[in-house]
Order: sequence, then structure tokens, then C-alpha cells
Amino acid sequence: MFNSVVSFIYRLNVKTKKVIFNLVYFRALPKISIWTNWNEIDNYFGQLSEDPYFKNFRKNKLLIETMDYQKLDAKDYSKSLKKAGILEPKIGNPIKPLFLRNSLNSGHQYRHLINWARHTNSNIESMQRIVEFGGGYGCMRWLINEHKFFGQYEIIDNNGMQSLQKKYLKASIKNENFEKTKWNLKLNSLDPVLSNGDLFIAMWSVSETPTEMLIETLNILEKSSCRLLLAFQHDFNERKNSELFDQYFKGAIRKKIAYPLNDLHSTYIFR
Repeated sequence: MFNSVVSFIYRLNVKTKKVIFNLVYFRALPKISIWTNWNEIDNYFGQLSEDPYFKNFRKNKLLIETMDYQKLDAKDYSKSLKKAGILEPKIGNPIKPLFLRNSLNSGHQYRHLINWARHTNSNIESMQRIVEFGGGYGCMRWLINEHKFFGQYEIIDNNGMQSLQKKYLKASIKNENFEKTKWNLKLNSLDPVLSNGDLFIAMWSVSETPTEMLIETLNILEKSSCRLLLAFQHDFNERKNSELFDQYFKGAIRKKIAYPLNDLHSTYIFR
């Protein structure tokens, strides 16, 4: 009963803040239809890196709906971060449940790292380079920085998202680690190419790309000996992603994703 009440209060809190901040802080930004024009969406997120929007960008409605996880099944992982001494910065004014020091999105990203480490018997610190395909607003980069990873980190994303990531990471990680962060527009522009000392991270991002880009990316990863932390939706925009992903990574570990509770809509791929 108590958990149900807490969940209701939190969901009401999130909904209220989404409405208020969309009306007050983001009223000057253009109205867009999600998933209809990616260039328009990318430009929109780029504007969140600018004043006056940046100081409250974590309360933006579209950002929450696309890349800032807000479901309470990530609560225990957010608590685990706090127990590990990792405390999320207040940059962007993130929404946090009652009594939690970290947002649910930071716990959600931590869940991915924990699952990869457990299933591959590996650790982030041992990687020579990490390449992230689709970096959101920069949460995964920040979190991996907190895991004492001091190697090269590369993010592949579009220009608008890069602007937001650079602004967030410049404010949230040490300058020497920020200087080890490099941005790319395409996977095939990586130099050097992916190797067995690299970890490639793509949390649903590859499976949301156009089909031609998706197949090109899967072919590059298949030929590479890099480590993998992937997640993909079984279906996206009427495309059967499972049929495509099942053709690749035969020797990799696959794990169905059951969150929110028993909602088997996605799969992890670990290597």
C-alpha cells in the first residue's frame, strides 16, 4: 500500500512538473511532433543547451519522454549508486523521487552497466576505449566517469545532441576527463576503428535508426572484435527489429528485458 502511494505521488509530481516547465521555461521553443522529423527534434534538443533553458533542461517534457527514464523500477539502482558514493550533480535540475539523491535515469543507466558486467564477467575500468552510439544528454558518460574510467570516450550523435552533451559534461566531469571525450557524426568515421579493447554502447539507439543505417552499423559491429552493450526494441515504427538483430552476434549473450514489470519488449546483447 505504501509503495503504491509513493508511486502515485511521484507520477503526479512528474506530470505536474512536465506541464509547468513546458509552459513556463520552454514556451519559446517550437512545438514539434515526436518522431516525425529527426532534424527538427535534434535542433530542439540543441536549443536546450542555451540559456535560459539549460538550467532546467531535465524537466523538459520531450527530453523526459525520450531519454530521461522516470519509471520507479529503477529506484533500487538509484539507491545503489548512492551507497557506492556516486551522487548525481544537480545540473539541469533533474526530477528525483522522494528520499533519493540520484534520479531514476541515473539508476537506469547503472542497471545497464551492472547487467553487462555480471553477464560478461568484465569491468568498465579495463576497457581501453568506450564508444557510445547516441549519448542522450550525457548521463552514461558522466556515470562511467564516476566508475574511474580514464580512457578515451567517443560519442556518435547528431549536432544538436552534441551541443547539449558538451554543455552538460563540461559542467559535470573534470576537465581532464572532458578533454578525453571526442564526438563523431558517424560510426565509420572512428579513428582507429573498433577493436577488442573497445566497448561499444548503444541503448536502443541503433534500433531507432533508419533501416539502411541500422544494417550498416550491425555489419560494422559484426566484423569487429569489440565488446558490446546493446539493447534493442523488438519492434520499432512497424519494423521487426528482432528479425534483423537475430542475424548478427550469434556467439553473444542475449537477455530479454523485463521492465517495466514483465513487459518483454526489448533484448540486451552482451559481448
